Amino acid sequence: MAKRSYKQNCALARAVDVVGERWTLLLVRDLLVGPRRFRDLVRSLKGIGTNLLTSRLKELEAAGLLERLGDQGYALTSSGEALEPAVLALVRWGLVHGPQNQPGDYHEDEWDLVALKALFQPQRAGDLTLGVQFDPDELKGWMRIDASAVSIGLGQIDNPDLVIGGTIAELFTGDAESESLLAAGDPNELRKFMKAFAIRA
Repeated sequence: MAKRSYKQNCALARAVDVVGERWTLLLVRDLLVGPRRFRDLVRSLKGIGTNLLTSRLKELEAAGLLERLGDQGYALTSSGEALEPAVLALVRWGLVHGPQNQPGDYHEDEWDLVALKALFQPQRAGDLTLGVQFDPDELKGWMRIDASAVSIGLGQIDNPDLVIGGTIAELFTGDAESESLLAAGDPNELRKFMKAFAIRA
């Protein structure tokens, strides 16, 4: 638990006691994509400082939200993974109500996996089932849709239905023709995949 407490008999206050410290939810965001090594977290959480990161990791481990996996680094426990709906809801809020990005703001392409998961619309996906490999130089990540559920991760998946040769942002912002980014797979499946997300209101 964090060193400071609101000391309120309220579930929200108790939750914020654990995850309300600066950088904590961003650390959870990164671990929702998959296990991360300390050096990966230092890079992704640019500006945090190694001492503060060490402190946050210890606090979350003590609270039962993450665990060490030896050479693999850190991973969320089931308690930490239970924060995912709250994180995804905050991502959706930030996309609609948050301030605009500023020039020079730091960005990691893997964060777009979390944002894309937040924008997933099961009713649009229908019975769609496929695996997508994102494979640009900056990101090796994947997404799997299985009807009404979606999962994400880093690395490679076996036998992907689609291989995207560009970033998630390039695919969905219209900066490039979507089919031109398709390295492997059926363009019709790509269109079905893209339709499953509420990118624009």
